[in-house]
Amino acid sequence: MNNHQVIEETTGLNKFYAKVYSIFGMGLGISALAAFLGGSIFLEQTLAFIQNFPLGLTGIWIAEIILVIVLSAKAQKNPSLTLAGFIVYALLNGIVLSVTILAYGVGNAGKAFVVATITFLVMALYGAFTKRDLSGIGRAGIGLLFGVIIATIVNMFLQSSGVDYFLSYVTVLIFVGLTAYDNQRIRQVYFASQGQDNLGLAAFMALQLYLDFINLFLSLLRIFSRD
Repeated sequence: MNNHQVIEETTGLNKFYAKVYSIFGMGLGISALAAFLGGSIFLEQTLAFIQNFPLGLTGIWIAEIILVIVLSAKAQKNPSLTLAGFIVYALLNGIVLSVTILAYGVGNAGKAFVVATITFLVMALYGAFTKRDLSGIGRAGIGLLFGVIIATIVNMFLQSSGVDYFLSYVTVLIFVGLTAYDNQRIRQVYFASQGQDNLGLAAFMALQLYLDFINLFLSLLRIFSRD
């Protein structure tokens, strides 16, 4: 491979990273705006929406999981649907965040956001530039995540604050690892698609980063609210 090809590949990869992060930033912006408006100006309407949604917050959580599964299947074939789905997901999550932040306290939310942002940036840079293969960390993180989800569902019946606190710490560790893994995966996805600047793949990878950041933030928020 000559220098010209290396420069072209690097430029294309950097553009793909920029596209992923611009969509990721847009998603966070939508969620932040929805959370602010839903927790202040439109609080009454937000509470009514959640109460009237089938199964309430649990129903919204199930809808978000289904949306992620659908987007993973449609990412490459239907870029417009993937981007639109990501926007809907960010909006729904912003509505949930509005009541979550009110419940845990704005002060705790501020501390959790700062720590989550710093942690995310450090692990994102590590994942993007390390030469180490992080696929093992990714597989372990995904496996542990399924365990945490099952334990969380069981704890909905047990109502143990100790278990919830322990799971929050485990979740932080999981998404620290997944943040690095997903940032490395952006590079792998780009080259696997033969350098195609695919909007759908960029939107799907942005969704992965969004999930990493939001879950990191929520886990830290639960920890800070207990201290």
